[in-house]
Amino acid sequence: MTLRQLRYFLRAVDLGSFTAVAAHMHVTQPAVAEQIRQLERYLGVELFVRLGRGLRLTDAGAEFAVHARRVIAASDEAEESVADLRSLRSGTITFGTFGAPAHYRFADLINEFATRFPAVQLRLRGRNSSVTADEVRSGGVEAALVVLPINDTGLDVRPIARDEVFFVSADATRTRQPVSVEDFVGTPIVLYETQYALEDPTRRQLGERAQALGLRIEGRIEVEHLETALQLVARGLGNTYVPQAITQSVAFPSNLSTCSFNPRMYDTFALITRRGSRVSPAMRELMRLVERHMRFVASGLQGRQPRSAG
Repeated sequence: MTLRQLRYFLRAVDLGSFTAVAAHMHVTQPAVAEQIRQLERYLGVELFVRLGRGLRLTDAGAEFAVHARRVIAASDEAEESVADLRSLRSGTITFGTFGAPAHYRFADLINEFATRFPAVQLRLRGRNSSVTADEVRSGGVEAALVVLPINDTGLDVRPIARDEVFFVSADATRTRQPVSVEDFVGTPIVLYETQYALEDPTRRQLGERAQALGLRIEGRIEVEHLETALQLVARGLGNTYVPQAITQSVAFPSNLSTCSFNPRMYDTFALITRRGSRVSPAMRELMRLVERHMRFVASGLQGRQPRSAG
């Protein structure tokens, strides 16, 4: 008994004639009929009743078809597993990220992936999470790591880690206790991600909290980049907010101090793909490494105290 015989048999079950099988599989009708005869001789039963140009399964044939489909499915799965391994040895994958992956030690992650799969070319696109989500939705990137909340239309979203968002000020008296949204709105504010405004997930969270209290978050100064915002806050021009990971950076100004919001606020990180899509084997491996890496980084941030100036 061979896989070819099983495939011809199952195609005959589906199409109802040897002639149709021959046309579909680009072989001759006698070749199909001979393969089925050999299968019947091997099994010692008739699988079909021949009705002119058509076929009807015998009881034995119907029972055998159930098992034959399982064998073919297992064969296809085995073949696919080898193809998966082969595809990890070449090709290019494109992965999207939020705007500041460097603060989460992405260089270490990329190094690990490149070491494990040296023949796979990796492209990372770092944009605001709202734009990255659109790129996944449109197929521009296969998968991505984003900060929630986002518009999840057409996406599968799997949260994997989170990082607390801190209030930041050059005035240490403002960070002696957690800051409410009311207190935050009452101070001069330096906002960043101007291009995306409330589409930016962190600003969106703050905006929703303020809106629930009948307030609005308005910036005294708005800039595009987080680093610029921190430099302005360090000069006393206002206060801002940052994920905790940013405060661990050597570029974080030494005269700034932080505290939690009240209630606490978090950036939640999630892996996203197009809904119902199947990612490539190399992308699947990268996503596995990203999840492990982000959980490790987040665990190192948990329990750390807000940063004091100096």
